[in-house]
Amino acid sequence: MKTLSIKQPWAHLICTPRVDNPLLGIKDIENRTWQTHFRGRIYVHASGSPAKEPYKIFTDEQASIFIDSYLDFKMLESYKQTSQIIGEVEIIDCVINHPSIWAEKTEVIGTTVEGVPLYKGKPIWNWVLANPVLYDKPILNVKGKLSLWEYNKELVF
Repeated sequence: MKTLSIKQPWAHLICTPRVDNPLLGIKDIENRTWQTHFRGRIYVHASGSPAKEPYKIFTDEQASIFIDSYLDFKMLESYKQTSQIIGEVEIIDCVINHPSIWAEKTEVIGTTVEGVPLYKGKPIWNWVLANPVLYDKPILNVKGKLSLWEYNKELVF
């Protein structure tokens, strides 16, 4: 199955369903500089090293959600989960400037004659995610890779 490596705590926030809407993860967007046409379920791999001080780049709204989530000891411990597949999520869309609080925005500076938006700099693609599953028992000792990559659980001994 296709797999995406994501640093903690983002990986855990993606795989943890919201209390108010279990069809969405706490973090319902993954931001990338490249677009994907893939739609469907993927494994979420927690990268080998966590993000450095992620709370410094949160918006106030994101920080509030992060702090509320990480007050739970289980969530705090999950930050230590690295080099393992911790769950699954479904990629349902890939857009620019999604309204989610987790979506990085790209400045639109105009449009072409055909109506195609022109962006300032390289656009950030917002991968829209749904139907998260956080594993009770992650798949341990999995080395990550860049981009979307294939992981075949059946071949691992």
